[in-house]
Amino acid sequence: MRKVVDVRQAAWSVTVHAEYASDAGVVRHTQVFTPVEDGIHVEESAELPDALADVARVGSVFETVAGLDLMEWYGQGHWESYPDRAFGAPVGHHSVPVDELFTPYLRPQESGGRHGVRHLTLSAPDATGLTVVLDEPRQVCVTRYRAEDLTAVGHHDEVVPRAGCVVHLDAAHRGLGTASCGPDTSPSYLVPPGVHRWSWTLRTL
Repeated sequence: MRKVVDVRQAAWSVTVHAEYASDAGVVRHTQVFTPVEDGIHVEESAELPDALADVARVGSVFETVAGLDLMEWYGQGHWESYPDRAFGAPVGHHSVPVDELFTPYLRPQESGGRHGVRHLTLSAPDATGLTVVLDEPRQVCVTRYRAEDLTAVGHHDEVVPRAGCVVHLDAAHRGLGTASCGPDTSPSYLVPPGVHRWSWTLRTL
């Protein structure tokens, strides 16, 4: 559960300190919001306790309004890619409808990640939308589902897509490994405890 510890306002920015409590300890999260032309710049850090030595991801998530149905990005693609499954995905400019980013595996689960993304745009047919510029190549996922939407069901025909987009911008993302039919994820692709830092800029088109 998230608890806001402190909010501080400076001349041109607002800093929010929050904590997330879990059985493994407290995650400390800091966000600094600074307005920029046509948008906002966000600097973030998250400190994971030592007991959280193997988490799925660390990063930001937000949701959009309905109608932003096309994703364009510069990074690896155009198909699904992850930190330990990225060598076959060339870096370039890619464009895919949001509904085609999701991969329908046998059991509903999070999918559709794109690795090494530098910037992305989500747009409507009238060319309105938003753009995100990342501080460095990051793991990104744009989907119609929250994680809990997928874990709550056993079959794809039970999943109801959201009208808007759920956008994950990950500072660190666990590799997939092959644990279902082979070795688990290599230690070099695990998300370690400690401090993770990332930043991104959100602008309207």
